Amino acid sequence: MKPDVHSGSIRNTGLRRWALAGLLLLAAGPLAAAEGLHLGGFGTLGFVTDNRSNIAPARDIGQQPADSFKTGSSWVMDSRLGLQVEYGLSPTLDLVGQFILRDHFQSDFESSTELAYAAWRPSPDLDIRAGRINYDAFLLADHRNVGYAYPWIRPPAEFYGWIPIFSVDGLDAAYDLHGDEARWRFKAQLGRSEFAIPIGRGYQFKTNDLRGVSVTRQSDRWRLKAAYSEFTVDSEVPDLVPLQAGLGQVAAAGIPQVSAEAADLRRNLTFKGTRVSYTTLGAAYDDGRWLAQAELGVSTATAAVVPHATMAYASLGRRFGDWTPSLTLSTSHPGNKVRDAASDWGPFNAALRDPALFTLNTTRIEQDTVSLGLRWDFHRQAALKLQWDSTLVKPSGYGLWWRELSVNGRSSRIEMLSATVDFAF
Repeated sequence: MKPDVHSGSIRNTGLRRWALAGLLLLAAGPLAAAEGLHLGGFGTLGFVTDNRSNIAPARDIGQQPADSFKTGSSWVMDSRLGLQVEYGLSPTLDLVGQFILRDHFQSDFESSTELAYAAWRPSPDLDIRAGRINYDAFLLADHRNVGYAYPWIRPPAEFYGWIPIFSVDGLDAAYDLHGDEARWRFKAQLGRSEFAIPIGRGYQFKTNDLRGVSVTRQSDRWRLKAAYSEFTVDSEVPDLVPLQAGLGQVAAAGIPQVSAEAADLRRNLTFKGTRVSYTTLGAAYDDGRWLAQAELGVSTATAAVVPHATMAYASLGRRFGDWTPSLTLSTSHPGNKVRDAASDWGPFNAALRDPALFTLNTTRIEQDTVSLGLRWDFHRQAALKLQWDSTLVKPSGYGLWWRELSVNGRSSRIEMLSATVDFAF
């Protein structure tokens, strides 16, 4: 799968927004001293290169790395800039906005607005937020884009790269319960989400009925979290509509075996109306010297074309003064097997059956990665990171990669070397 021909104009728009963010930071400086107003931010300048000319990486499935196909390297995959503004209207009511400029298929003000909500605290233990809030499904839910906050260059793609939901338009409520040794937080979330994904000429991924709950336990050294969420996909991929219509006609023709297979393929190729559930368990440990983190997730979907899998990672690091080396292992195993033809469709093999089977198999994610990283905290608010990733992708398991179509049927070993400077202000 190669990048869309219009990605150049999108990327230029993104560069203009980087410049705009710099102007906003300069202009907002005097405002930060105003009573009740707090201004902060974060950013990453990153470079990544890989050893494959026919396969290109992406940080998440919302990216479209056109430059990686041409040069084998990218300055924009991990680079981003974030600005957060908080304004206290009263001791119990705050307004929060967060804007992140990063390389994505759609770069506009709407998609760059990560957070925009009002937070109300009717009591010290209860928080209620309404507006655009973060998707509370993982350990990194509060700082998924803040590179300075975690030891790696990017969160493990097997766990964090497959899902395009970063924020939710809706509301949530969290209640804190304080014990002698730990704090418990119980949260419920309700809303919808929308995000652009570079499938075909572009796909506006929309969800409705998004509901989620989570429980977090925070102690001196440990943070444990369990979360569950579910949603319904509320949009269809435009490029798939003609294929779905053709399959529907074959399904209605009453051809023995062929019509039944066509009906099943059409159902599994339909995004709209697909129900997705996502369950995660996570644990993080930090005693000031050793740090470890692991997460396990299981996602299910009622249609095979929507990526769903069992995914996990485990990471271990050790601080030596300002230096922190780390080792991370991550994996993703799809919930659906490679689909083969069940019957001969005659003249419809090439026109309908084979494209349908190919599309179903291209969305699968099946890979394992080993990562070695090194972080140097050369400043109290900045860190230099180096990372080497070696990923083995199984046949028909390239759902997280941009690639030439010829590689889909075989395994690939991809080596990546990355460097970033992460900072917060």
